[in-house]
Amino acid sequence: MSAATWPLAAWSGWFAAVGFAAAAYGISAWRRRWRLWRIGAFALGCTLTLLAVWGLHNPLASMTGYTVALMVLGQVASPFLLLGFPAPERARWHHSPNCQWSVWILDAWVAASVFVLLTLGVNLPGVFNTALADALYSAPIGFLVMSAGLMIWAQMLDGSRAIRRRWVAGLYGWLAGLPMMVIGAVWVWSGHVLYTPYLDVLCLWNLSPLDDQHYAGLVMLVAGLPMQLRSAWLLIMPGDEESSES
Repeated sequence: MSAATWPLAAWSGWFAAVGFAAAAYGISAWRRRWRLWRIGAFALGCTLTLLAVWGLHNPLASMTGYTVALMVLGQVASPFLLLGFPAPERARWHHSPNCQWSVWILDAWVAASVFVLLTLGVNLPGVFNTALADALYSAPIGFLVMSAGLMIWAQMLDGSRAIRRRWVAGLYGWLAGLPMMVIGAVWVWSGHVLYTPYLDVLCLWNLSPLDDQHYAGLVMLVAGLPMQLRSAWLLIMPGDEESSES
């Protein structure tokens, strides 16, 4: 499918969701006088989201480009959006009236399960080959990847984190991110093309399908580093950051 065949509903849905989130956040930030750097972080997250959405519209243009778009949604835009909220505000998500949704969304094991299963489902060969060949699927896949990214990154930040012991949270984050790093390494070192939709496609930058896959793996490895570094920080640095982060 070409970019022109992406339905208007898909574009409208993404832009409406980002616009609504930005408007709701702006009202809260203005009323509660949140710091400017937090507002800037949320605005950057919204901007990166819209840029990544554009990168999703034609997944067969390049495996690297498609991977960049998904990684931006799940591992770059997501933490910026969450950092837009002060830690005490994120802590309120665990209490009434938010507990009706946070009991699942902010549950550490639900978040890890969703993130790992989606990582494997989207990136293992043969599972989503049909979806990769059809740009229509990239819109909902992007939404799922971003949702999983928000869930797992909420467990890496104070306030929204459900695991109270920092070293446990660090180990949790490292283990949850490990499958993504392993898949990225396999893409980089593989000697043959793993994804059949890209075998007969000329990459946007005139790369061979194998080189395109290698670069996509490198993108995944780089995008996974912030979660690994955050996990290491939680493992080795004692103390409570909530007061300093607010």
